[in-house]
Amino acid sequence: MSKKEERRRRELERLQQAIERQKAEARSEREAESHPEEPETEEKVQPDRGRPGSSSEADVSWDWDRFWERFEAADLEGKEALFEKALASGEAGSGGAFEMLGEIRDTLDLDDPQHRARYAALVEELCEGAPDVYGENAGYYQRNLISDAIAAGRWDDVPGLLVPFADELATDLDLLSEIIDQLSYHGCIQPLIQVMAQAWPTVQHSDEVTDWGVDDFAGRLMKLHLFHYLETAEDPRATDPEFREATAPYGEWEDGWLERVVPRLTAPKPSEWEIEDFGPNVDADQWEENLTSLLAEFVADRHRAGVPYSRGDMAWIELGQIARYQLTMLPKPFEAERRGTPGGRRRKKREVLIPAPVPLVPRYRNVEKSVVDLFPFLGAEPYRAIALMELLPSYLHFLARLGLIHPDQMDAALDELRPLSGQTLRLVKSHRTDPRAIEALRAAWSSAALTALKEDSELAEARQSDVQRVSRPEPPTAQPGAVLTFTFKVTYLRDPDVWRVIEIREDQTLDDLHYAIQVAVDFDADHLYSFYMSNRAWDEMTEYSSPYAQGPSAGGVKIRDLTLRMKQRFLYLFDYGDEHRFEVQLVDVDPGAPTEEDYPRIVESHGEEPVQYGGW
Repeated sequence: MSKKEERRRRELERLQQAIERQKAEARSEREAESHPEEPETEEKVQPDRGRPGSSSEADVSWDWDRFWERFEAADLEGKEALFEKALASGEAGSGGAFEMLGEIRDTLDLDDPQHRARYAALVEELCEGAPDVYGENAGYYQRNLISDAIAAGRWDDVPGLLVPFADELATDLDLLSEIIDQLSYHGCIQPLIQVMAQAWPTVQHSDEVTDWGVDDFAGRLMKLHLFHYLETAEDPRATDPEFREATAPYGEWEDGWLERVVPRLTAPKPSEWEIEDFGPNVDADQWEENLTSLLAEFVADRHRAGVPYSRGDMAWIELGQIARYQLTMLPKPFEAERRGTPGGRRRKKREVLIPAPVPLVPRYRNVEKSVVDLFPFLGAEPYRAIALMELLPSYLHFLARLGLIHPDQMDAALDELRPLSGQTLRLVKSHRTDPRAIEALRAAWSSAALTALKEDSELAEARQSDVQRVSRPEPPTAQPGAVLTFTFKVTYLRDPDVWRVIEIREDQTLDDLHYAIQVAVDFDADHLYSFYMSNRAWDEMTEYSSPYAQGPSAGGVKIRDLTLRMKQRFLYLFDYGDEHRFEVQLVDVDPGAPTEEDYPRIVESHGEEPVQYGGW
């Protein structure tokens, strides 16, 4: 027997085992509902039911246009019968079989064990009757069977269903990424580590995988190793040599990151934080370190409540992105009306400042943007959206427990964000996400769950206090006889050893800074450009563009109006085609700069000028 035939044999055995479990589950469900099992009859699976006015099987021809008309018009049983007929005839190519099974699955009620068993039986027929046809889209069928196993709670089936992704499907990273997200959400990480470790040599050396894809795969595998280590080690330590050895084949950890987060992820309780730890007087680097530590403690808090580290990590990533995004935005007051006194009387409107400090409390528009970004036309990431929305209420409660926001601010934020839970629920349902995840999202935003958070006795004392307001420093002003300047370090991201330091007056614009960068790197300023204050390319919500491009003009915003904190970074992108990217970081503000200098000016230069055309 050849290696390929042996692999197919093992694959078929695994499928058959899964089918038997599906059938057993379906039988148990029927017996529990006291519905007798109906005998199958030939009449029930007439292949020509789907064609109106026809009762003769001989009418079927392999004119595929005609066949598809019949297939699309058929009910579920008719579709199944026509699929089996096409399979038996040998006319079902990989594309046709894939489309038919896809349509059949879309017709099924995947909450029903009997329907899941029907799909699994059809996949088994395809694998056994046309293994080459099955193999063309095996990954999609395996993904669906994994989802059905999770829905049924048959976790023991998952390792066997993952096996092909360690071998012939190893380089299908788009599909594997979906499975990694799903199993990470559910905390089923040990089988993932095993299959990804086996697939690593293939992924690492494959011509089909981009360098970015290899790096992403390695990073995710390292994170899974970390979470497994945290959940199984008696005394987890960032410097544990066995843990470091386990992740060494896949890359190096960011310097100091493990030392910062492992103690936070394993601490029995969170630290004592102050609002000013996230206030405007904290420079951007320290703020980032504080945010990382706070979110790690939130993940630990949820892990103590039974949430897997890997699910908490999904929320950590999205909450961190939202907070960094909001760091670039000006604060706006949020008004919440308090209602509900006996007799229907309303209390006077009370201003509740959200956020308090600005970036920590996710606002509606920014959460909505994050959720929408997770559902692009291709490559939707429903489990990341579910993790974010599911853990948002507990995150706001966490901030209130720590005193970083007032309970009234928590209430107002929950009321503001609640409509997004329904929108997210509709999105994830449209992607046929497994019912366990959908139910967890629904439960997190149920009236009972939100009432429990708002009525938590642990917050009773804090509710009696006033809402704290973050102290905001006065903006810097020029000294008598001097000018106020801002100094930026501008780093060329294709070669970080190339950087320039540029000083610019407060009343000059981002357009002036653009021309200063062009001079500093000896480029021809012959293309459009944009600044992205969120440090994320193509982020239209924080974009200032060339006066000749669409969007808010960089020539219309003065440097002093950006309200930057020290060490804050943003992105300068020049030439929308070649995409020369520069990181711009505020490194100094001088209220006593001399007036006689010609600004903007280059203060320091390091590295050769980058090549503008064809140098990469």
